[in-house]
Amino acid sequence: MPEPRSPDRKPAAAQAAAQAAAQATAQATAQATAQATAQATAQATAPRSEYASYMRTDELLALQRSDTQLLHRDERLFQCVHQATELWLKQANFEIGHATSLIEASQLVGAARILARASDCIDFITRQLDILTRMGPVGYRALRPALGQGSGVQSPGWQGLRAAAPRLHAAFTARRQAERMSLAEVFGCAGDAPLQLLAEALLDLDGKVSLWRTRHLQVVVRTLGGQGVGTRGMPVHALAQLLEQRLFGELWEARAAAPGSA
Repeated sequence: MPEPRSPDRKPAAAQAAAQAAAQATAQATAQATAQATAQATAQATAPRSEYASYMRTDELLALQRSDTQLLHRDERLFQCVHQATELWLKQANFEIGHATSLIEASQLVGAARILARASDCIDFITRQLDILTRMGPVGYRALRPALGQGSGVQSPGWQGLRAAAPRLHAAFTARRQAERMSLAEVFGCAGDAPLQLLAEALLDLDGKVSLWRTRHLQVVVRTLGGQGVGTRGMPVHALAQLLEQRLFGELWEARAAAPGSA
């Protein structure tokens, strides 16, 4: 009779090897998790750097929705752009307020320099609108319910700018009247005259604001379409009509009508 064969040990060996591999993987995963937890705990309990403390980066970076709260990944982009806009508008309004005080103190050249800084702030918020064109309509539709009836018209920074502009214009007008000059004379005098430098600075600021609002409208049209409706029920084409409004309308007309401007 033939001799009985010994049991085949290959399946058992393979099973043992698989179990050992699985156990090693589990151990490695547990170790990595423990290390990550320890690192996160260390970061949370470690004292903040002087930079982080001064800049209050923890508070700043907590102002956006967390990754798990995002309705769409583009919501982070939307919030960052608009929150940064509010910061730059806050700075612009701060500069405008200081420039107004300088005008009232008859420091016209200094006021013109400060207004240039405000114009730079508006430049920043205009350029950063470019990145919103990379946000697709799907992302905007996903986050729009969370925005509710919120609109850029309600922006504290924009409202602050609209409130600061008349005070700035009033200070300029008072200074011009104190010097007994008409607007035609202001724009017709030598190019380095302090009052003319100041008038040009006001026009620069007004022009920057107009460019920002125009660029914003382009982004809105790209997202909602020319016949779309905004969050507060305002048709997009109605927003376009608002662009005709200027902060210092009379200065534009006076400059164009000044002697030698043709």
